[in-house]
Amino acid sequence: MRETIFGNVITGLEIIGMIIIVIGIIKMLILFTMSLFKKLKLSNLITEIRIELGNYLVLSLEVFIGRDIIETLLRPTLEEITTLAALVLLRTVLAFFLNYEIAHLESNELKTLFKRKTK
Repeated sequence: MRETIFGNVITGLEIIGMIIIVIGIIKMLILFTMSLFKKLKLSNLITEIRIELGNYLVLSLEVFIGRDIIETLLRPTLEEITTLAALVLLRTVLAFFLNYEIAHLESNELKTLFKRKTK
């Protein structure tokens, strides 16, 4: 019974993580399509798209880490714990660098906007 409930939770989290990624991609495509009609500067658009998509990817990584932790709680063998530790480490490093790049892109975007307004 317990494994069935947690199995459903794990499946649900996998689906939620994938939905988050798909929503991010759809939003990116909408931004890109809208920019074609508005004739926005491509470099600004790419930065905005990277920031938006990066936020969705970071969120999905967090969901997948939670899923992995729950899955390991069901079968706490040494091999499962080692695999979980490696996955959590890898996903945490990916999330860290994505967050770093997003912050860097946002900071550069703000500087660019500020320079335009002060001219």
